[in-house]
Amino acid sequence: MVLFTTLVAFVAFILFAPAADAKCTEKDGVRGHIIIKAPARIVWEAVHKERATDPDLSYSKVIEKQGDKVMLEQKFNGMPVIGEAVCLLEQTEAVNQRIDYKLVRSDKFKDLRGSWILTDLPDGGTKLELHSVLNTGLPFSEHIINHVLKGRINKRLERVKVSAERILEAELKEAAPALANKQQTGLE
Repeated sequence: MVLFTTLVAFVAFILFAPAADAKCTEKDGVRGHIIIKAPARIVWEAVHKERATDPDLSYSKVIEKQGDKVMLEQKFNGMPVIGEAVCLLEQTEAVNQRIDYKLVRSDKFKDLRGSWILTDLPDGGTKLELHSVLNTGLPFSEHIINHVLKGRINKRLERVKVSAERILEAELKEAAPALANKQQTGLE
């Protein structure tokens, strides 16, 4: 019964879903961005922390790190149509600027690639962009996958924003007493 209901929902979604917009097309994958009130170095830290707590991952572990290259194994859970998937990804990192990732191998995905891009803003904040392309190899699945991926990207960006802004707030609170002490000492 569950399989039948899922199949009916899948067919209804394909038939009645609106066409993907420019930010969510099957071939181009999915893009999202968010403005964060924290410098890039803190956003960078938050991006790396987020993958350890991402609810869409059963686990994420660094397999190997050499220079700017990182081999990362991740197990995605709750993916529509396919369920769970284990992936080995190669990441290339430019510290505080971008992370590019691409699929090395997977038990379910045919292609997975994308980028995290950090852009410094004049006010001291950071624009964080996330772009992902996912191909499961299953016919007619891209629209559903991209729809779900768009929601997950937006939630992931929001979690990074909250984390980065908390990290900055903690740093400022920690620095405030030392700064006040320095100012008092300078006045005497």
